[in-house]
Amino acid sequence: AMTIDRNTLMLATASLFALSSNFACAEDKGLTTRLGEAEISVTLDAALAGFALRNAQFGAGSAGQNGIRQGGRDWIEGFAKPGVEISAPLGNGQAYGLLSAIGTITRGDGDAQATSGTSMRPSHLAPEDYAIGWRSGGSFAALGEDAIDISLGNQAFSIGDGFLILDGTAEGSRRAAYVLGPRAAFADTAILRINTAPLRADLFHLAGNVDQRRMLAGDAPATRLYGANLEWFGSGNGNKGRNAYEDRAWYLGLTALHVYDADSSGALSFANGNNGSAGGANRDGLNVFSIRSGGAVLAPLDEALEPLGEALSDFGFYAEYAVQRNDSTNRKVRAHAWYVEPQYTVSSLPWTPKLAYRYAYFSGDANTNDATDKSWDSLYSGGGPRGFGRWDQGEIYARYVGGNSNLASHMLHLSLQPAEAWQIGAIYYRHDFDKAPAGVSSSRLMDEIDLYAQWDTPLKGLGITLLTAAGKPGSGQKQQLTSNAAGNGEAVDRTIWLGQIVLSYSF
Repeated sequence: AMTIDRNTLMLATASLFALSSNFACAEDKGLTTRLGEAEISVTLDAALAGFALRNAQFGAGSAGQNGIRQGGRDWIEGFAKPGVEISAPLGNGQAYGLLSAIGTITRGDGDAQATSGTSMRPSHLAPEDYAIGWRSGGSFAALGEDAIDISLGNQAFSIGDGFLILDGTAEGSRRAAYVLGPRAAFADTAILRINTAPLRADLFHLAGNVDQRRMLAGDAPATRLYGANLEWFGSGNGNKGRNAYEDRAWYLGLTALHVYDADSSGALSFANGNNGSAGGANRDGLNVFSIRSGGAVLAPLDEALEPLGEALSDFGFYAEYAVQRNDSTNRKVRAHAWYVEPQYTVSSLPWTPKLAYRYAYFSGDANTNDATDKSWDSLYSGGGPRGFGRWDQGEIYARYVGGNSNLASHMLHLSLQPAEAWQIGAIYYRHDFDKAPAGVSSSRLMDEIDLYAQWDTPLKGLGITLLTAAGKPGSGQKQQLTSNAAGNGEAVDRTIWLGQIVLSYSF
């Protein structure tokens, strides 16, 4: 039954539009003022979303915290993230500080996972970013403006398109806003960015933001790691690619990281001979290496092949290959993952159609009782900066069915831009198990279709996204649901239907 508090919905909507009206006159993101030599910038990100899902878990139903199963769930989520950045001259560079907080809320039935994490209608307010840093400005003129950027504290950090590192804070449960997922900051960061061109690098220390009590023991394992990232790139927006992923026209990258401490207690342990493949228990001592590419990787050949210049620039190619190794006693790991995604934009046609195909593979483990874990640990992957078709693979699969482990996935994505403020698209996913789970004879997991439309409204900073999706179980997924308690004697061959609307605001 629909249980959304209408007063809450009306108040949240009114607040969002009021904020939009107050700050729509700002020319750039944020409001900036000066206090002596210091510059102060204030920002706000907010969103309100409504969701309706039917045939949860393909008919098995989604259980609330009270244990009662529901086949249909309706809920709303919202968040607001006010933030401030203060910068002031220090030497030939600039010292800066970041401070932000996020308030979240879920109302209605809660999300539609097998066990809903937000059926108790949670709300939560907590700090997000609190960090200090220094940018070099013109201190190293030969290396470029702000060639060195060093920062400490709690803050967001990402590598490439988020295949390995993007989201440092798990959402849902008592943190609320499971689908919107606004929190991303890592804890205890120490990050050195070397923003030179055409080579740049990152040296980093990160810790996941973990609170097992608040997350009802469903949070990621506490993890601390350090690593390095090196990129060769070409800028697509002046020289800004040195500082921002979205301004890199193309890139090639190498990443290495080492987990030097992780929680392997309780449910995360290797007790009873289980190799821990259920999620992160193998992290202590884990080493990860990857190589990747992205963007218009043929663009550097434009001059050499001048007649094909535009065609080469319209071709994009994203790919990554990564391995995970751990030789620690009782925590041996041999896992790997990779993907290839060619895409082509027909820039000469109306609506600028872009077609992309991706095959992504994340290893699974056929024997969870031996001494070596072969299942891929998705670490801190997340939605990613490339919009729909990112590392949350499918609005149904990624949210309510499974994750990026023991998975072989095909994606076909067509996007169109009928006007500057509009983007529409369709995505088809076919997901298969890499290794069929125990008691399952088929590798067919599910098929999903997502249809979406995004509108940047005339009200500056306000965007609206509409999405409808359908997910059909494969024979392997039906067998898995039938053979475990989630089946509950119900039919498990129904198509999941999802509709959602998201209003987002940013200044």
